[in-house]
Order: sequence, then structure tokens, then C-alpha cells
Amino acid sequence: MKFQTTLAFTLLLLVAMVGAGTVSALYGFTLGYGALQGVKQPEGNPSQQLVRNRPADSPNPQNNNIELVSEREVIVAVYDKIYAKEQGLKEQAAPQPKSSFVKLPDGKTITPNAEEIAAVSSPFPLATEVEDISLAVNDVRSLGSYLVMDVTLQNSSRESIRFLYNFLELKDQDGRLLSAQTEGLPGEIPANNQEYVGTIRIPTVLVEEIDSISLHLSDYPSQEITLEILDIPMVR
Repeated sequence: MKFQTTLAFTLLLLVAMVGAGTVSALYGFTLGYGALQGVKQPEGNPSQQLVRNRPADSPNPQNNNIELVSEREVIVAVYDKIYAKEQGLKEQAAPQPKSSFVKLPDGKTITPNAEEIAAVSSPFPLATEVEDISLAVNDVRSLGSYLVMDVTLQNSSRESIRFLYNFLELKDQDGRLLSAQTEGLPGEIPANNQEYVGTIRIPTVLVEEIDSISLHLSDYPSQEITLEILDIPMVR
């Protein structure tokens, strides 16, 4: 009789423990389920999620992409702004001699002086053309502490072309690079057959012992077209 009572008590205790465990498990599951409502499994491929979230009726899907800024373009833009401050010293054009025609008596002649002969025998303009893109150096003159080259660019092709003038290469006759500032030339030359006039300024101290320089300008960013003008004489 005592054995049966002990066995019944043990079974009752086991049933109570199992029941308590089951109730605890259900209660814990209910609490966890309620806490995790609204939480979704992360997307395995984030790029696909971005594509699905992009508006389908956007007229230009590329506008939603993030465009990274090129470090090279930032450096070039800062370089341009620094040298733009120097434009406060506007170029003062040298006075051009006025032409005057004087009727001479019959039998008299005029012997041209050395300056007139030099003007007639001037090597300028110097020009080059590649794939209907032309570059010309029309004159080289000394202006203050700079040597100034007057240049023109013309696009006779069917497509516009871009240039980044901070990558313009100027070399002396020994192949050494010279620093220069470009002014007046647009960054993009449209295909309109129009001549665009600008200047290239070189510090005079860099060309004091130089007889000639070479100019190299490539399009940007493809660099498929390179305009070259060699042996540009210097003016003292």
C-alpha cells in the first residue's frame, strides 16, 4: 500500500513538471512571437532590393543612381579657381600701330625697316588639324611677367569634343615640362565650325633661356585625339 502511494505521488509529480514545462514553453513562444512581429528576414542580395524599390514610372532611371565625383576633376576645378583670382590683372593689349597711307611723289621709294621686315616674315600662325579639330597659335608676345600665346580652337567635325586644359603639355626644346595657365577657351567645343579664341600664359622666368616650345593637347577623357604644334618660337 505504501509502495503504491509513493508511485502515485511520483507520477503525479512528473505530470506536474511536464505540464509546467509545457505551459512555460508556450508562454515563452507567445512572448517571442509577439516581440518579433514586424521583423523581416534581410534581403540576400541588396542590389536586387534596390532595383525593386526603384520607381517603375521614373522617366530616367539613371537619375536615381549615385554619381561618384572624380577626384581628378575636383583637383582640376580647385586649380582653375586658384588661378582665376589672377585674372584681376587684365591683359592690357599692346598699342597697335595705326596704318597710315601717304602718297609719295613720283620716283621716290621707301625702304622698310627691320621691324617691318620681321612682321612680314613672322612664322605665325602655326596650326595643326586632326579629325577636323584644329588648333592654331596666332601670336606669341611678352606681357608683363608672362609670355602670352594667342590660340584658337575650331571644331569642324560632327560631334562636340571636350578638353581639360590643366593637362595641356608644354615642353621646351630639351623636353622639359613647363607650367602654364589657359584662359578663354571653353571646356567643350561644339561642332559648329566656330573659332574659339583664348590665351596660354607662361611665366617669363621659365622661358628666359628657351628658343622654342612644343604644345600637346589631348581630348578628355578618351584622349583619342592629340593636337600638336612643334617648334613654336619664343619672343624676347
